[in-house]
Amino acid sequence: MRRICDIENKKFEGLRLCRAELCDYGKVFAFLDNCRNALEKTEYFYPYTQTELEAVLDKGYFLCALDGDEIVATCAVDTDEEYAKQLAEVIKKGSGGKVDVGKAYEASGLMVREDHRGAGLASYMLSRAVEYADEHEINLCGVVFYTNKASIATFFGRKFLLSAIFEPINGYKFVYLLKKFNFCYSKPELYGKINITEAEELNTALQKGFQAFGLAGDSLLMTEIGRKA
Repeated sequence: MRRICDIENKKFEGLRLCRAELCDYGKVFAFLDNCRNALEKTEYFYPYTQTELEAVLDKGYFLCALDGDEIVATCAVDTDEEYAKQLAEVIKKGSGGKVDVGKAYEASGLMVREDHRGAGLASYMLSRAVEYADEHEINLCGVVFYTNKASIATFFGRKFLLSAIFEPINGYKFVYLLKKFNFCYSKPELYGKINITEAEELNTALQKGFQAFGLAGDSLLMTEIGRKA
């Protein structure tokens, strides 16, 4: 792995940030597979196929936090152009045509080893993905299982907006969180709350142009910020 920097944060003392490459496939796969199998709900992390992981390692931007020689956290930006168009199309349809960005590159592989959770490492890793997106002037999209509150909250913390919900053929149900390049907001006006488990109600609100910007317990906080952008 190529070292980027030591992580200058007392909460993550001793960790260093590296960029993984195709030759690191075995190590990265083992980390993600072990962490997923240790989750209480494995559906909270939809695994890469071998082809997908190889492509992100080879052509994308795959970050790893290392403690010594061991991976303790990951986050990547998938730079596949066609997939970015597909994600943008899902968001467009899921928002009733009101959020149309052309391309949205997935911020994928966000995972933290259990013994390193609770200190904000996921947020740090996502922030580095956001920095990469800003440098390359691209939109980012987080694809998260619809009841995975911890992951959704991490994306909200980096000012992503929940803009669509979609259920593919395989039975998974995902929400799509979008961070448009060069789009900032401060204090959204709250228009209502929707329980995170109420997928149909959420879909109806999203189709009308509402977006979620935060969580309060089990409730998504809804706003019309996307319509004003």
